[in-house]
Amino acid sequence: MRTIGTTLSEDRCETECIHPDHVRPLLGRTLSADGALRVGDLFGMLADPTRARILHALTLTEELCVCDLALLLGLSVSGLSHQLRLLRDRDAVARRKVGRIVYYRLADDHVRRLLTDALVHVGEGTPLEVAG
Repeated sequence: MRTIGTTLSEDRCETECIHPDHVRPLLGRTLSADGALRVGDLFGMLADPTRARILHALTLTEELCVCDLALLLGLSVSGLSHQLRLLRDRDAVARRKVGRIVYYRLADDHVRRLLTDALVHVGEGTPLEVAG
């Protein structure tokens, strides 16, 4: 950003002004500081490429056990387990245990839609496209 003068920049209007007709309907409707923090945490969770790959893999099927997911993504079971714990703590994935086997799935369709929209936005073609 190039500064013009001492107080204005190219990202600001040259004349300070307020448009009451534009602002009035928005008063009290903008995201709160707490809401912004929670949204930031959600996107922070998705900012890690390993977690994004885990979530994408889980969009491809109903559920996967930890060992299958580790093999599919080329990760160690311990490294994967750490990421899954973080995703579970943030309500992105859910698990079920059958004896000593733990299966993971997406917690709900919100996560699926968020990831699908992100993939479309970054130009990965169809949301469930597999890298070749």
